[in-house]
Amino acid sequence: MKVTFKYGIGAFTGKIDNAVFWAQKSKLASLMRKFTYPKITTHNKKIGAIAKNLGFLWREFTDTYKSDFRTYADRYYVQYGTEGDYDPARSPYAFWTKAIWAWAKDRPDVVLSTLTLEDLNVTGIAISTVKNCVQNGYLRVIDQYDDLTAGF
Repeated sequence: MKVTFKYGIGAFTGKIDNAVFWAQKSKLASLMRKFTYPKITTHNKKIGAIAKNLGFLWREFTDTYKSDFRTYADRYYVQYGTEGDYDPARSPYAFWTKAIWAWAKDRPDVVLSTLTLEDLNVTGIAISTVKNCVQNGYLRVIDQYDDLTAGF
């Protein structure tokens, strides 16, 4: 359904109540459709369990480990800035999840949905510090990363 707005609003993109709007290329009107909730699949549940467990692990880490990721994030954006209009400002948690997903990809025996801090202390030496994450290729190299050595 084609939708036009009053009061000088040319187009609108977003979701309101049970309707989804998106702007036409001309930006003179919007199209609308009824919102339908997506079907929950086993993959959705798997990713949800992993995200929940990673959040739990992040809360268990030491403050110095988290502050090293904050420092890495700050230095990263000083050195590289954003990489286009759609590059989100990454948080320390986002950099850590990037590293742990890359680490888990290299280790098929790791199950992220059941990973514990004890497991990380035994098998996670490659991501135990920000410096190790950078040296092992799980995070992008920045100019000053040698001092980021706080552990889990």
